[in-house]
Amino acid sequence: MEHAYQRRPVDVALPAHGVFVLESYHAPDFRMTAQCHDFLEIFYVLKGTGIFRIDGQRHSARHGDILIVPARHVHVIEDDPTEPLALYGICIAPLVWQHEPALLEHLPAGRLPASKLLAARVRSDLRQLLFEQTQARPGRCTLILGLALQLLARLARSNLDAASPASVANVSISDHRQAVARYIADLSHRFFEDTDLDHVAAELGMSRRRFTHLFRLAAGASWNVYLTRLRMDYACQLLRDTSRSIPAIAFETGYEDLSSFYRAFKREKGLPPRAWREQYTNRKARR
Repeated sequence: MEHAYQRRPVDVALPAHGVFVLESYHAPDFRMTAQCHDFLEIFYVLKGTGIFRIDGQRHSARHGDILIVPARHVHVIEDDPTEPLALYGICIAPLVWQHEPALLEHLPAGRLPASKLLAARVRSDLRQLLFEQTQARPGRCTLILGLALQLLARLARSNLDAASPASVANVSISDHRQAVARYIADLSHRFFEDTDLDHVAAELGMSRRRFTHLFRLAAGASWNVYLTRLRMDYACQLLRDTSRSIPAIAFETGYEDLSSFYRAFKREKGLPPRAWREQYTNRKARR
């Protein structure tokens, strides 16, 4: 079974720090009664089509859409039964933005006009939130709060399409070798980002040719091979330590296309992900 399909909404109990990420793959017979929460919900539509009814207003939803359900707004999600929704939701308590209450004035209920750049940034933030929520590392709650605030600010601003992230490495590190070394050290915490070789080289302020040369010298492998290894190792951790579905793991490790994830996993680990999980489970049972 690929997914834990939902026939009703996920029950959410926010942790003390006020942020929780949920995944919900809707079954064809998914049904939802009207709900009203005391926290904000930001939904990213991974696939499928449907309707969000928020305070009686109809908002269409399809792949790549970002929808806002403000706190204390009555809402219902209705799926197209031929193409049920698969959603990721970020639930955020008011305490998170209490220092800037006016921020929510720029996040009206409904579907946001999301450019490709904005959608890519939301996917990146979502993956990092999932990563930190999964890991029990020191500082996890603080980082999750920071990521949630960053996401709220990004969505609230109207000029996201024109904005480009400043590169700390480009500003503070003049030596390219040091820039690449720092990037490699940080890559274990950002391997899930939606990026490419040209973007990374530009982020570090160097040509593609120079970056690929320095990366191979420092890492002992090409950028693509090294990145794939990090993604597959994390996929194995999720297969081993969680009950997450294969598509959910593919998304969390940075893959938009499930078939690409399957090919990369089998090439790297020698087995498809499902078979790898079953083999690990069987070995563990024999111990």
